[in-house]
Amino acid sequence: MKKAELFLGIGLLLLMILRLFVSYPYSAILITLTSILLGLIYFFLSFLLLNGIKLRHLTKTGAFAGISSLRIIGTICTGIILSFIIIYSLFKFQEWPYGSIGLGLSLQLMAVIVVITIIKLIRTKKQFYSTLLMRLGIISFLSLTFYFVPDAKLLEIKYRDYPEYIEAEKNLRKDPSNKVLQQKAREERIKMDKS
Repeated sequence: MKKAELFLGIGLLLLMILRLFVSYPYSAILITLTSILLGLIYFFLSFLLLNGIKLRHLTKTGAFAGISSLRIIGTICTGIILSFIIIYSLFKFQEWPYGSIGLGLSLQLMAVIVVITIIKLIRTKKQFYSTLLMRLGIISFLSLTFYFVPDAKLLEIKYRDYPEYIEAEKNLRKDPSNKVLQQKAREERIKMDKS
């Protein structure tokens, strides 16, 4: 499962970076599916993944020997928060509503998890917490970097070859209820898609 996490995580990062510089077919679908798969792994299987238990050992007796119930609950909560970070990063990248707000809230929850992990690492000096902290550090760094990139900048990078669309979309974002601006942005999007 660790390999699946690594494959999907690196794949998602590469797909997003590639989409910023090159428009390729089915990019939105590939990025969305990869994000959803990674989010589902974190959401449903974090208690296995973060505790280093293989899926095939789940039914064996003693699979959770030596792991406290509090640690299992902590890894489940961590997985849910990681899932939120992945999904809201997708929302921000795809320019869907509430992407920045959701990512910001998820990062605040992640900060709580990081603080708890640091405290547990200092107290117990266990390898589990140093490994978890490294994973959380990498994901937090990438997410924070992504969070602080303004939405307008993402728009400019993704559609740099279509300045008319960028301008129409920026105007629409300033006044989203304006029907004229909505129509103009729609027309520019159609022109961009046809070229």
